[in-house]
Amino acid sequence: MSEGSAAEKHREQPEQPEQEEQAGAAGENAGIEGVLPTELIEQLSAWFRQTLVAGAELANLFRLELQLTLGDARRLAVVGLAIVPMLFLSWVSLSVLASWLAYDYSGSVTVGLATFALLQLLVLGYLVGQAMRFKRQLGFRRTKAHAKRIMQGAKGETPTTD
Repeated sequence: MSEGSAAEKHREQPEQPEQEEQAGAAGENAGIEGVLPTELIEQLSAWFRQTLVAGAELANLFRLELQLTLGDARRLAVVGLAIVPMLFLSWVSLSVLASWLAYDYSGSVTVGLATFALLQLLVLGYLVGQAMRFKRQLGFRRTKAHAKRIMQGAKGETPTTD
C-alpha cells in the first residue's frame, strides 16, 4: 500500500460517520413532517388553538353563570325563610276560621275546638302518609335496577325488566 492511498482511506473513514449523523438527523427531523403534510399540521394547530379559546370562553361563561346562580340561590333562601312563617300563619288562620264557623253554627265551644283539632290531625295524618311514601322511594331504586341489568348482561344472563 502506498502512503498516499492509506492517507486517502484515513480521510474517507472519518467522513462516513459524519454522513451517517447527517442522514440520521434528517430522518429525525422528518418525523411527523414526513408523515403529515405541513399544511395539515398548521390546520391542526389552528384548530387546537381555537379549541383552547372556545374552552376558555366556556369556562368563563360557566364562572359567570355560577356567580349569577349563587346570587339567585341566596335570594331564594331569603324568600323561602319568609314564606315558611307566612304559610304557618295562613294555616292557623284558616283553621281558626273553620273552628269559628263550626262554633257559630253549633253554638258549642267544644265543637269549635274539636273542629280545630280534627283539621290539625287530618293534615298531620296526610303529611305522615306522604313522608312514609317518600321514605319508601328513597334509595336509588332505578339506578340499582339499571346496574343490576348491566351486571346481568355482562354475565351473559338475560336482563330482567322492571
